[in-house]
Amino acid sequence: MALHHIVTWKLSGETLADRDAQAEKMTELLHGLVGKVPSLRAIALYRNSLFEGENWDLTLVAQFDDAEGLAAYADHPDHQAVLAATKGFTTQRVAVDAEV
Repeated sequence: MALHHIVTWKLSGETLADRDAQAEKMTELLHGLVGKVPSLRAIALYRNSLFEGENWDLTLVAQFDDAEGLAAYADHPDHQAVLAATKGFTTQRVAVDAEV
């Protein structure tokens, strides 16, 4: 069994171009965690492509072996650096952690 950590954000950019740039930067930084955070098994990010302004902007699906792996990821210094680098990029965040 694995744990999927699914996070979706509303981005703060005023224009579509601003939100696209924020999504691109977040995607780059989060993909950069692969190989740096030992408990992170896989990561995928998806930019919303329909109903701009109604749907949320960016979704992450990260895979871990278990809740302990997710906790290690959350506290990992490289993950904390990504959070600091993207602070202010989002206005809202929702998450679901599901065993699959």
